[in-house]
Amino acid sequence: MFGVVPKSLWEKLYTVEKDNRIVLGLNPVLIRGENRIILVDAGTPESGKNLLNRLAKKGISPAEVSDLVFTHLHYDHCGGAFSLSGDGNIIPLFPNARVHVTRQELEDALNPDERTRHFYRTEIASYISRTGRAVLIEHPTFIEEDVELVPAPGHTLGHLAVWVYRDRQYLIPGDLIPTRHHLNVHYMTGFDENTRQNIQTKKKLLAKAATRPTVIFFYHGTSCISGTVYPDGKHFRIRK
Repeated sequence: MFGVVPKSLWEKLYTVEKDNRIVLGLNPVLIRGENRIILVDAGTPESGKNLLNRLAKKGISPAEVSDLVFTHLHYDHCGGAFSLSGDGNIIPLFPNARVHVTRQELEDALNPDERTRHFYRTEIASYISRTGRAVLIEHPTFIEEDVELVPAPGHTLGHLAVWVYRDRQYLIPGDLIPTRHHLNVHYMTGFDENTRQNIQTKKKLLAKAATRPTVIFFYHGTSCISGTVYPDGKHFRIRK
């Protein structure tokens, strides 16, 4: 989760288990629009049932979710939106939802290489590509008047971020900033595809976040899953 950052630094941030493992969260974000119910990311294949239970507690049935937005198609971000039947077929848990993902990301998930094949599930990418419900993003796009999807490459080449503009700005940066510790532009995961691009994109997102009050969501956060970001000299910090 911290790439080339020495363990002597990042072990101060987490309780480190054997084999250098740490506990991470899976935190999809629900956006209630005027005419849509939008879910950004969906957890792992094993967490789909829990996701449905959480939505049910908010009075939302699977059929009511109108849009799925995947920041990228790594299995821990899209897997929870699908299940696998006994004969190996993909079953969508949100049958009426359009799926928003960048064209680049879908192409890469359909054709993973030796490195990326560990993170993608090609059967999910194949299902998305052939159902006719995919909305492929290539440029900044509004899917509601106040919900913007923005290509944000770095973690993957086809990664995207989500901005919501209401009483304040809300930023969902996916795995560009997976935890609050990754507000440090030099803290990146070891599986980012382009670290230089990651830094550039992260700086751009945080510069915009600094222009007005912005709540940022951390998909893999545990003790802190969201907070208001603010500049502190050359760094950015969070008010919970």
